[in-house]
Amino acid sequence: KFINSILTKKNMSEWCTIESDPAVFTELIKGIGVKNVAVEEVYSLDDEEYIKSLSPIHGLIFLFKWTKEPHKRECLKYYDNDLFFVNQVIINACATQAIISVLLNCPQIDIGPELTNFKTFTYEMDPQTRGLALGESELIRSVHNSFAKPEPFVISHDKKSKKEGEAFHFISYVPFKGKVYELDGLQEGPILIGDCTEDNWINVAKEEINQRIQR
Repeated sequence: KFINSILTKKNMSEWCTIESDPAVFTELIKGIGVKNVAVEEVYSLDDEEYIKSLSPIHGLIFLFKWTKEPHKRECLKYYDNDLFFVNQVIINACATQAIISVLLNCPQIDIGPELTNFKTFTYEMDPQTRGLALGESELIRSVHNSFAKPEPFVISHDKKSKKEGEAFHFISYVPFKGKVYELDGLQEGPILIGDCTEDNWINVAKEEINQRIQR
């Protein structure tokens, strides 16, 4: 059950940084009620035979060192409402949010009652309000926090961030109705990467990921 209320600072601070580990992510997915889904760590998208062995691949989650980008990304203001996009308004929730962004855009996955209720309840909401609603999910928050990392970091937009250490951020790439999208909760909306087919979407996403790695 989700409460349609404003997320307080107290609730926002209750989300911890979690371990960046595929086994942890797989257990987190199971913990929130999703069936028959696992996370695998991939160091290169160029090994086509290995990638094929992981099929079906529902989405990619990319972890990178966060820095404030000099130019504003071109985000979609108008897009298919079935494409589920959530703004990140909860500190330290980006890993879980990236996972949920993949799960909620794959209709073939049995996402379980918690995520089904969340998706239905927030369907007509804007991305910011969806982010607030995510923070109100007791189950998702408690499962997330059960994998707490000992030393959390905070993404900061001020000059002190350099002194506090590097921050890392998770984003998702998903195929959806013949197109590949980048879903980054810190952006205003989804980012269209390009057209795709069921067979080549990973190659389309790979080109964008490689460009980001070069940057």
